[in-house]
Amino acid sequence: MNWTDDYESVSTLIHETGHTMHSYFSNKNQPFVDSQYPIFVAEIASTVNETLLNNYMVLHAKSDDEKLFLLGTYLDNLRTTIFRQTSFAEFELDLHKLIEKGEPLTGESISKVYYDNVKKYYGNDEGVCTVDPYVAYEWAFIPHFENSTYYVYQYATSLIYATAFAEKILKEGQPAVDKYYNILKGGSSDYPLELIKKAGIDPLSSEAFDLTIAKMNKVMDQMEEILNKKK
Repeated sequence: MNWTDDYESVSTLIHETGHTMHSYFSNKNQPFVDSQYPIFVAEIASTVNETLLNNYMVLHAKSDDEKLFLLGTYLDNLRTTIFRQTSFAEFELDLHKLIEKGEPLTGESISKVYYDNVKKYYGNDEGVCTVDPYVAYEWAFIPHFENSTYYVYQYATSLIYATAFAEKILKEGQPAVDKYYNILKGGSSDYPLELIKKAGIDPLSSEAFDLTIAKMNKVMDQMEEILNKKK
């Protein structure tokens, strides 16, 4: 990895160390045939680390400006992952629906689907955000759409589960940590949803989503409190 001696470098290192932990414990606890883990849980290990790092940094921030930067960085990560990756997944689904109807895909038709999708997600028609016309062509330089088909939603699900696990670890301590190791040690010994269940969250309930949205709202409240102090 590159190192530019800033928070992003530290966060990237912590993120990749999460993958390292996952691989280490899976290799150590599973036979070779089950030592690899699926994408659905792969990003959980990395983003749990990121979340815990951000919590630590916010807690030890030396100024309001530093805290505001850290909180803003975390909030933007939630937006670009949970919100944006979900919009990517819906864009891909919409394209599949067109194909199933027998409609041909052209650069123009793909761009229209993408543009309409982004405008919907960002509230363009309601005046929440303005989505410029050039955004219609953004899909063409997003490598996920070219390299792997229909998997980006797993970034969103992973971050939701990761945020929930981090919240439970901070609240419950060691018992939550011990349960979380069921994912790190699990490899592909069971289905991803079963590994998540063993780690302490029912993946088919709203618990993980509810904890994540509560965390997001808490972050916005903290930011607003700092900004109000500056007025």
